[in-house]
Amino acid sequence: MNWEEKESNVDTSALTDYESGLLKERAKSLAVPFITDSLQQNPIDILEFFLSGERYALPMQYVREVTLLRHLSPLPGTPDFILGIINVRGKIISVTDLRVFFHLPRKGLSDYNKIIILSGKGMEYAVLADQVAGVKSMDLNLLSHPPDILRGTEKDFLSGVFPGPVILINAELLLTDKRLIVQSSAIRI
Repeated sequence: MNWEEKESNVDTSALTDYESGLLKERAKSLAVPFITDSLQQNPIDILEFFLSGERYALPMQYVREVTLLRHLSPLPGTPDFILGIINVRGKIISVTDLRVFFHLPRKGLSDYNKIIILSGKGMEYAVLADQVAGVKSMDLNLLSHPPDILRGTEKDFLSGVFPGPVILINAELLLTDKRLIVQSSAIRI
């Protein structure tokens, strides 16, 4: 198949430079051949989930559990990306909306939203997911750098992009970032 010919048939005049660059980066990552688990040289287990229609992943070593979002209590005086707190088996856990933190399009909450409870580096909190796809093994050798088109908060917290594309979040950095730590002294009422 002649991809150059196909590309010339696509009308990109309605796209911004950002959108056009993003589509080209996605096309590059999709062009990488699929490798089965048995051929992986540097495997990592990841939890794949969706945020604003994009596929993201977190290393399983930082995922404690996945559960439904229930009984969310808002916390006044916290940043917009802190949705509130929940009680999970007697433990109070803050819930962060990465869509807001990464400046992605917002979407309302539903009964189908899941939370991913992260744990590590002496921290534990939950992040909201629109949908959870499941656990899979990926080869770290296939991880490419985040696209140059990304900037700001989102790019700082990305380890890279797997073919698919699946965006790998740096969970260690996420767990240690002071902006995501909810402390009672920081809450302004």
